[in-house]
Amino acid sequence: MRLKSISQEFYVYRYGDMIRKTYQMVTPFLQEEENYYLGSIIKESQKICKQIRKRQEEMSGKKTDLKVIYKELMKMSYKPDVELLQELGDKVKWSESAQLHMPQPLLPELRARPITGLMDWLNRFRVTISFHNEVSRQHIRLFDDARSLKYERDSLYVSLDGRTSQYFAAWGSRGFTSDKQYWQVDVDGSWDWAVGICKDPWTRKDDGILKESNRDNFLLVCVKEGHHYRLWTTIPNTPLYTEKPQGRVGVFLDFDSGSMGFVDVARRSLLWRYEDGLFTFPVRPFICNGHT
Repeated sequence: MRLKSISQEFYVYRYGDMIRKTYQMVTPFLQEEENYYLGSIIKESQKICKQIRKRQEEMSGKKTDLKVIYKELMKMSYKPDVELLQELGDKVKWSESAQLHMPQPLLPELRARPITGLMDWLNRFRVTISFHNEVSRQHIRLFDDARSLKYERDSLYVSLDGRTSQYFAAWGSRGFTSDKQYWQVDVDGSWDWAVGICKDPWTRKDDGILKESNRDNFLLVCVKEGHHYRLWTTIPNTPLYTEKPQGRVGVFLDFDSGSMGFVDVARRSLLWRYEDGLFTFPVRPFICNGHT
């Protein structure tokens, strides 16, 4: 994935706005902590941007080196066999040396920081959710579209040519139409997972979870990519530059403002909060996990 600095700058601005609104809602008198939090985000993001620019320069230089090697090897391929064998050893060593210490992709993450009083405030609206209508052992492109998201010319597109996944999905036994609700979901035992809400009822089983046609799924999505994890939210599909939550994810639904958010329960930190006025229709809790 090619990360555009404009995208990360927008994320930092958007995340800072979410933090401000959360403090105003939960603990409006902790101005000093709020200012420190926001200042830390800005400083950390500036450091990450410098790291990205440095890594881009390293990759550009390595790309130039590899082009030179390719041209030299192409020239060699037209030489007589005897001459080719004489030069082959040196060229192979040169090629191997150039391929050492290849720049690795940088996965920028802002450190999760606790918000004082957040969990106590959320637990005032705690509800118990049981899931039913389970769907399992189906082959659909549920998480592969998330793995295929790329930035191309400053725009986001989705490739749906990935492999299918084994998954387990379930809907909450009850839907919501008003007031505030908060519940927690255990995501610690799955590589790929998605939690959130969907329009009641949501029964499509053949579409990718991030497909633009699914405009009624407000989800936090986690996908495993090699040894790393990547977080996304839907509507719109947005990458999150934050640490992967451990253990449990909290889902906060607020019909009064028409918004919802996700929290990292263990770190007592905000992962994402949607803008107000997002929905007015009935919704139902949703969870999905799977392995490719």
